[in-house]
Amino acid sequence: FPCKESFGDLDVLIVCPSSINIKHLIEQLFHPTEICHNGDVYSFDFEQFQIDFILVTKDMFENAIVYLSYSDLGGLIGNISHKIGLKYGLQGLWMNVHTKEFDPTTTSTKLMLSTNVKDIFDFLGYNYEKYIQDFDNENDFFQWIIQGKYFRSIYFDDDQLNHAHRQRTAKRPIYIKFREYLNQQNQSNQSSIDQNELICNVRQQALIFFNKQEDNEKGLNQREEKRLFRSKYSGRFFSDIDGQNRMIRVHMKNFERRFAQTDEEFHQWVLNTDNDTILSEIDKYKNELKQSQSSASN
Repeated sequence: FPCKESFGDLDVLIVCPSSINIKHLIEQLFHPTEICHNGDVYSFDFEQFQIDFILVTKDMFENAIVYLSYSDLGGLIGNISHKIGLKYGLQGLWMNVHTKEFDPTTTSTKLMLSTNVKDIFDFLGYNYEKYIQDFDNENDFFQWIIQGKYFRSIYFDDDQLNHAHRQRTAKRPIYIKFREYLNQQNQSNQSSIDQNELICNVRQQALIFFNKQEDNEKGLNQREEKRLFRSKYSGRFFSDIDGQNRMIRVHMKNFERRFAQTDEEFHQWVLNTDNDTILSEIDKYKNELKQSQSSASN
């Protein structure tokens, strides 16, 4: 913000080849007392100042700048996105698609919706031009946040946040100030629609807006095939051989090569074959193995 008097630690976004050793580069340039490495973030001290080097890919760079802007823009929009069934982070906007809707225990995959900042803002109902022009102060920024299409002040109530999230936000001054700003507004913008219904609607709208229906359908089919494959064929069917779990993978490979030369071919064989036939073939393999072992011992 133009009127901001002081600045906190420094975040530096870096796009670089994997051949570059970031830790060695930091040591050579800054001679820090300590370097902390956590995922794609390297944190170190320099003249009593903390610097975070954040590694991002080229296609993530623009969105990552926006995500980290104004202290916690990404955190605020990320919280709103989470409440409506989406995810927003350094890499852009995405959704986790579960095999069974609203069941987080089922298998899920990440479906990337967009890395384009303007498209993401347009979908979420944020004025991109206003963002480009900059905000005069914190209140100007906060007002922009609450004007989003899916903003609900209830999303920032303590009982709407899990323990880990509450701990993180308690340490972020901008988040605390945003909560105070909301308390002063006394606005009623809660929706009467069921939350699961809202999430379902938003996710469907997102698929259409970002033209991801086909990718989503393909992903669902792949996950269903994976679930079906595991239900028909897995290591548990070989766990009673010799009582040696370390040999399960070997027996599985030997069995699989009876019906296919590649993993893809065997995968298709399992999908096309009924359960009884698969179990019968596994039993046949076990019996032949016992006979072979018995003959060898004699």
